[in-house]
Amino acid sequence: MTKRIISLVISVMMVFAVLLFAVSCNPDKKTETTATDKKTDVVTTEEQTETETVTETEEQTTEIAELTGYEKMPDHEDVDFGGMTFLIASYAYDDQDWANASEFWVESITNDAINDAVYDRNDVMSKLYNCKIEVDDGGWNNGFNASVASGDGRYIAGSTACYGINGVAKSGNYYNLLKLDVDWSQSWWDQNYINDSSTDGKLFGVVGDFSIHTMSATWIMFYNKDVYESKFSDIDIYEMVRNRQWTIDAMADFIDKIKNDANGDSEYTFTEGADADTIGMMTTAHNDRGLYFASGLRYVTKTEQTTDGSFVTALTNQPNAVDVIDKLIQVCNMPGYISGGYTNVQKAVQNGTTLFAGEVMDVLRRMAGADSLRVGVLPQPLFDETQTDYHCYVNNQASILVIPTSFSDMSILSDFLTLFAYHSSKLVRTAFVNTYKYTYASDEDSAEMVDIILNSRVYDVGYINSFSTDMDGYISSMISNRKNQYVNAANKFSTAATAKIDEYRSALMAVDDNY
Repeated sequence: MTKRIISLVISVMMVFAVLLFAVSCNPDKKTETTATDKKTDVVTTEEQTETETVTETEEQTTEIAELTGYEKMPDHEDVDFGGMTFLIASYAYDDQDWANASEFWVESITNDAINDAVYDRNDVMSKLYNCKIEVDDGGWNNGFNASVASGDGRYIAGSTACYGINGVAKSGNYYNLLKLDVDWSQSWWDQNYINDSSTDGKLFGVVGDFSIHTMSATWIMFYNKDVYESKFSDIDIYEMVRNRQWTIDAMADFIDKIKNDANGDSEYTFTEGADADTIGMMTTAHNDRGLYFASGLRYVTKTEQTTDGSFVTALTNQPNAVDVIDKLIQVCNMPGYISGGYTNVQKAVQNGTTLFAGEVMDVLRRMAGADSLRVGVLPQPLFDETQTDYHCYVNNQASILVIPTSFSDMSILSDFLTLFAYHSSKLVRTAFVNTYKYTYASDEDSAEMVDIILNSRVYDVGYINSFSTDMDGYISSMISNRKNQYVNAANKFSTAATAKIDEYRSALMAVDDNY
C-alpha cells in the first residue's frame, strides 16, 4: 500500500514536471501571437518609414531643385503677353565704356558670357511669355522724353544716369515705384538702392540684377596677385575679408611692407621704366570718398531706415567722423600710396608696379586682355574690426531704370518688371559674377568677393544728387592738406545740404503718385 502511494506521488510529480517544462519552453498562443504581431509591426513600420523617407526625399529634391532661369518663374506660369514688344530707352554716355544699351538687348551670341546671358534672358522671356524685348539705343537722349510727355505709351521703361534721377522725380512723368504691384523686397532688386534712394514713401528709379553697368560702377579694390604673393604668400587676404579683419589699418600695413624704392631716390613714385618703384596703392582722388563711405559714414542718411524714412544730412551726426578723417589723412599720405590719373591705375596694375588699386569694378574688364595678368578682387576696407558691414559706394555713372506714366497697363507693367528682374538674377547676374571669377580675376574666391561687394553697395544721395558737393570736395582737401577740420566743415556745409534736401523733398511731395 505504501509502495503504491509512493509510486502514485512520484508519477504525479513527474507529470507536473513535464507540464511545467512544456509551459516554460512553449508559451501560450496569446503570448506567441503578441510577440509575432510585434515583430510584424516593427518590420512593417520600418518598411513604411523607408518608403515614406524615399518618397519625401524625392519630393523635396523636386521642390528644392535649383531653378536655372530657363523655366517659367514659379507662380507666373500663366503669364502670356500676347506678342507684345517692350521697348526700353538706354542712356547715351559720352564715354562709350558706360553706354548701357547692352543691359537690355544684344544682337547675337558672341561667346562673351555677359553678352550671351543678356541674349539668353531675352530669348527665354520671348519663348516663355510670348513677348519681345527691344532697346532704343540712346533713346533717353533723343525722343524718349517727348514720347513720355505725349503719353503715347511707346516705351515701357527708360534708363538714365543716376545723377539724373533728381529731375526725373520732380517731373511728374514717372511712377512712384513703391505704389506698383511689385514685390520690391525680392533679392533681384537691389535693397540698398531702394532703401538709400527712397524718401517719404516715394521711389522713382530702381536697380536690379539686370543693371550690369551699375554693378560695374561700384568702387572696389583689386590687387596684383604676383606682387602680393612675392611678399605675403602665407597670408590669405580673402580669409581676412571673411573674418572682418580687412581694415584700413591692415591695408596700410600691406602698403608699408610692399613698397620698394627700386631707383634709390628715396621717393615712391609711379613710373613705367625698368627701375620703377613698387608702390602699395595706385588710385585716384575718388578713393578718398570711397574710404569715407567704406568707414560707414554718409553725406545724407534717413530719419529711419525704411522706405518711409526722410532724407536728412548726416554730416553733423557722425561721432566717429573726426577719427575717420584722421585715419585717412594718415593712410592716404603714406609713402607708397599714390593718387593719380585714371589711366595710371590700370597701367600700374598691369605693369606689376603696385600691390593695390582703387577704382570702379569696370576697370577689371578693361584689363582682361593683358597678358599673364593675375588679379584678385576686394571690397573697400572696414574702418576697424568693430564695423559689422562692408560698404562700397556706387559712382554716379551708374544706370537707373525708371518707368514712365505713359505706359498705363499696370498689370502688364508689374508682371514684366518682375519677370525681367527675376530671369536676370538667374542668368545675367550669375554670368557677371562668374566672368569676374573666371575671366577678369584669377581665382575662385573672387566670385565670393564680388557677391560681398554687390550686396554692400552704397548709394549716397548727397553725392549722387549733389546735395553735398562742397563737403565731397572738402574731404579730399583735408586729406591732401593734412589738416582735419571736419567739425567746422560739417557745420558749414550741412546748412546748404539741408536746404537742398528740403527743396527736393518738397518737390517730391508735390508730385502726384500717378495712379
